[in-house]
Amino acid sequence: MKKLMITLVAMLLMICSAVPCFAESSAEILPEIRMEQQKKEYRTPQGQVCIVTDYTRLIVENADRFPALAKKLEQVHNTEWKYRMEDDARTGFNDAVELKKHRPEDYMHFLLEERIWQKYLDRNILSLYVEFYQNRGGTRPDIEISSYNLDTVTGEFITLDDVLAPGKRNEFRENYVKPALEKIKNDRQLFYYDNYKSIVDELFRLDYAGEPPLTWTWGNEGITMYWAPGILGPAVIGPVEAFVPLKGNETLFNKKFLK
Repeated sequence: MKKLMITLVAMLLMICSAVPCFAESSAEILPEIRMEQQKKEYRTPQGQVCIVTDYTRLIVENADRFPALAKKLEQVHNTEWKYRMEDDARTGFNDAVELKKHRPEDYMHFLLEERIWQKYLDRNILSLYVEFYQNRGGTRPDIEISSYNLDTVTGEFITLDDVLAPGKRNEFRENYVKPALEKIKNDRQLFYYDNYKSIVDELFRLDYAGEPPLTWTWGNEGITMYWAPGILGPAVIGPVEAFVPLKGNETLFNKKFLK
C-alpha cells in the first residue's frame, strides 16, 4: 500500500510538471492593461514646433480572455481621443502658428495632453481617471476631467447607481458627498461658490438623467468623486475631490463590489 501511494504521488508530480495542477479560476484572471503613449508634434511652415498632442492608447494584452473590454476601450477611449487630438490640432493650428510668431521660444507651444491613471482593477471593475490638460499659451491651462468605469467582462459602463446599494443615491449625496466636500473645503481652505451644494444637486440630477455622467473612481479603500476646476469654485482652486470610505459604510454600497 505504501509503495502504491509513493508511486501515485510520483506520477502526480510528473503530471504537474507538464501542465498546471490547478487551473486558475476565472475569478482570479484579470485584464492586463498596457498604456501606450501616442505623442505627435505639429510644426509651422518654418519648421518650429507649435502644437504637441499626447494621449494614451489602452491595450488589453490578454484580449482573448476579455474581448468585450478590449473592444470597448478601443471604441470609447482610443478612437475618441485620437479623433479629439487631431481635431483640436487642426482647428487650433492657425492660432498656434500665430503664437509662435510672437513667442519663438522652444517651450512656447500649444500642449494638449491626456493624463490617465488606473485607479482600480479587479474581476468586476476597471476604474480609470483622466485629466485633459490644455495649454494654449494663456496664463492658466484648462483642465477637463472624466472617468471610465467599465465591467471587465461585458465591457459595459458601470454607473454610480450600479455601485451603490438600491435606493441609496440621495443618502450618498446628502450624508456623505456634501460633508466630504465641506471637510476638504475647510482642510484646504478652499473658496467654494455660495451655491455649491445646489450645483452638486444639479450634477447628480443630470447624471441620473444620463448626461453628463458624474466623475468618480472606485478604489481599495472607497469611492472618490471629482469636480473639474471652475465647477464648485473658481478655477484657481483646481480639481476638487470628495472621498467616501468603504469601511463602516458597507450598507451604502452594492455588495458585488465589496471584497
